[in-house]
Amino acid sequence: MSEENDLYKKWQNELDTSQKWFRRFHKMGDKVTKAFLDDRTAQDDEFGETATKLNLFYSNIITLMSMLYGRVPKVEVDRRFADPDDDVARVASEILTRILNTDIEAAGEDIASVFRNGIQDRLIVGLGTARLQYQIFEETNVTPAKYGPNQEELAPEVSETSVAQEWTDTVYTHWRDVLWSPARTHPEIWWKAYRSYLTKEKFKKRFPKIPLDKITFSSKGPIFPKLAEDEKEVNQVEIWEIWDKDHKCVYWWTKCYDKILDHVDDPLELEGFFPEPPPLVSNITTMRYLPKPDYALAADLYREIDELETRISMLTRACKVVGIYDKSNEGIKRIFTEGVENDLIAVDNWASMAEKGGIEGAIDWVPIKEIAEVIAVLTEKQNNKIQQLYQVTGMNDIMRGAAQAGSERVSATQRKLEANYGSIRIEALQNEFARWVGDLQSIKAEIIAKHYQPQSILEQSNIMSTPDAQFAEQAVALIKDPLRARWKITVRPETLAIADYAQLKQDRVEYINGMATFLQSSAPILELEPGSKDMLIQLMKWGLAGFRGSSEIEGVIDSEMEKMRKNPPPPKPDPAEMKAKAEMEKMKMEMQMEQQSQQMEMQMQQQKIQAEMQRDQQKFQLEMEKLKMELQFMQQKFQMEIQMKQAELGIKVQTAQVEAEAANQEQQAQFEFNTAEREHELAVQKEQAKIKPATNGKADG
Repeated sequence: MSEENDLYKKWQNELDTSQKWFRRFHKMGDKVTKAFLDDRTAQDDEFGETATKLNLFYSNIITLMSMLYGRVPKVEVDRRFADPDDDVARVASEILTRILNTDIEAAGEDIASVFRNGIQDRLIVGLGTARLQYQIFEETNVTPAKYGPNQEELAPEVSETSVAQEWTDTVYTHWRDVLWSPARTHPEIWWKAYRSYLTKEKFKKRFPKIPLDKITFSSKGPIFPKLAEDEKEVNQVEIWEIWDKDHKCVYWWTKCYDKILDHVDDPLELEGFFPEPPPLVSNITTMRYLPKPDYALAADLYREIDELETRISMLTRACKVVGIYDKSNEGIKRIFTEGVENDLIAVDNWASMAEKGGIEGAIDWVPIKEIAEVIAVLTEKQNNKIQQLYQVTGMNDIMRGAAQAGSERVSATQRKLEANYGSIRIEALQNEFARWVGDLQSIKAEIIAKHYQPQSILEQSNIMSTPDAQFAEQAVALIKDPLRARWKITVRPETLAIADYAQLKQDRVEYINGMATFLQSSAPILELEPGSKDMLIQLMKWGLAGFRGSSEIEGVIDSEMEKMRKNPPPPKPDPAEMKAKAEMEKMKMEMQMEQQSQQMEMQMQQQKIQAEMQRDQQKFQLEMEKLKMELQFMQQKFQMEIQMKQAELGIKVQTAQVEAEAANQEQQAQFEFNTAEREHELAVQKEQAKIKPATNGKADG
C-alpha cells in the first residue's frame, strides 16, 4: 500500500513541477489565442470600447496555414538501398505504403483535422502535438464440449480469443493537455503526460476495478474550467496518462484518488517509447525545451500598430466639418441646414456683420487641415511599423518581397534574391511540418511491424491481388523483423501545401527536358559499348533525382529495368555474321531447289516406266485372249470332227475291227489334240519369254 502511495505522490510532484514550468507558456498561449481571435474586453486596452485593432496576426497565420497545408499528404515508403533485384524489400515498402495511405484516406476529415490543428497550434501558440493509439477488436470463438454415449465428457469446452480487427488512430492533443519533464532538449525528456476528461460511464468502462464513490467528478472539462450548479449532469474527472521512459511503463493518475488507477508495461514497444514524435515547437533553444509563440517576439510591434490604428480611427471620426457661429446671425445656419442653391438669404444687422468680416468673421471651423496632416503622419508611421513587423515575422519576404510602400524601384536581380530568400523561409516551415507528419507515419509503420497480425497486413494492403503476390509472405516476414527492416518514411513538403500547378508544370517540363538531353547524349556511348547500359541508367537516375516530382517516375524506371533484366533484348547482330548467314541461306535454298528438281525428274521417270509397263501388260493380255480363242476354236473343230466320225461309225455298225479302228482314230485324234495343246502351251511360253526380258530391260534402264 505504501508503494502505491509513494508512486502516487511521486507523479503528483512531477506533474505539479511541470505545470509550474508550463504556467508562463499557458498564460502566453491564452493571450495569443485571444489576439488571434480578437477576443477582448474594455479592460484589455487602455482605449476601452473606442479601441480599434488591425489584426495582422490573424491575417499572417491564415496565410501561412494556406501555404503550409492544403491537402492530406501522401506517404512514401522507400527502400533504404534502392537495389533493383531486392524484390522482397520492394514489395515490403509497397505494402507499408498501401496501408499507411489507406489509413489516411479512410480517416478522411479526422486525419485532416489532426494535421490542421497541429499546424495551427504551432503557428499560434508555438506547440503542435498528436499521438498514435493502437486499437484492436477481439472476438471469442467457443468450441462446445464433446460427450460420449453415456454423457461422459470426452473433450472440454474450448474458448479461443483472436484479433478480429486492428488499426492505429492518430489523435490530436491540445497544447494545454500535454506536459513533460523539464529539460533542455527533447532527448532529455524522460516522461510525458497526456490529459483527458472522462464521464462516469467512460471512467467505469476504462477502470472497472476503481470504486466510483471514491472518484470526484467535479470538472467541467477543458471548456468550462469551473463547475456550474445547474450542469452537474456533465461532470467529468481529469485523468493524466503518464508515459515513463526510464521505467518503460505507462501510468494513469488522477488527483482525487490516492493511488495509481492503472499501469501497463511498455504497451507499444516503440524504439523511442513515446507514442508521438518530437512535437512542432517554435523558438526553442538548448537552454530549455519550452516553446515560445512567434507572436511574443513581435508583440510590441503588434501593440504599436493597434495603438496607431486606434488613434487614426479616432482622428478620422473627428475629421469632419464642424464649427461655431454667431448665434445672432441665424441666416448663417440656414446655409448648411436648408441646402439652398442660387438664392440669397436675408441677414439682420448687415452693417454690424460686415464690420466683423462677414461670413468669415461670423464662423470659426474646427482645424480639419491639422487633423488630416496628423492622420497622414500616423498612417505613414503605421506603414513603417507594418513593414518592420513583416521583416521580423518574415511575411515581407514570403508574400511581398521587398516591395515597401513608397520605396524606390529595385532591380530585377534584387527582387529575385528576395523572392528566393522568402521561399527558403517558407520551405523551412514546410519541412518542419513535413518532418512531423512523416515521423507520425514512421511510428505508425513501427506499430504495424511490431503488433499487426500477418493476415491483417496482407488484407489491409490487398497485396495478394497484385503481380507481386509471390513475394508477399517474404515481405511480411521482413516487415515483422525489426532488426532487418529499417524503413525511411518520407513526406515531401509539396504534398502538404496547395499545389502550384504552374510550378508543377515547369518542374515536369524541366525533368522531361533533362531526361531527353541525357538520352540524346548517351546514345553514342550506348552504340559503341552496349554493356554500359546499366551504368548509364544508374547515372540518369542519380542526375534526375534532384528534380522535384522525380520520385514517381523513378519507380517506373526501376520497373522497366527489372523487365529488361528478366527479358533482355537480343544482341545486335554482327554484319559479317549476317552476310555469312545470308550466304548459307542462299546455298541452302539452291540445294533445296536442286533436290526438288531431281525428285521431279525421278517422279517423271517412274511415271513413264509405269505407263510402259501398263501398255505391255495390256498387249500381253490381248495376245493371251487371242491364243485362248484359237485354242477354243481348235477344240470345237476336233469335237465336230469326232462327232462326224462317230456319226459315220454309228451308221455303219461293223465288226470289232471297225470299232478298233475307230478307237485308234480316236486315240490318234486325242494324240493330235494333246500335241496341238502342247504346241499351244509352248507358243504361250515363248510369248511370255519374249515379254519378260523386254520388261526387265526397261526397268533396269
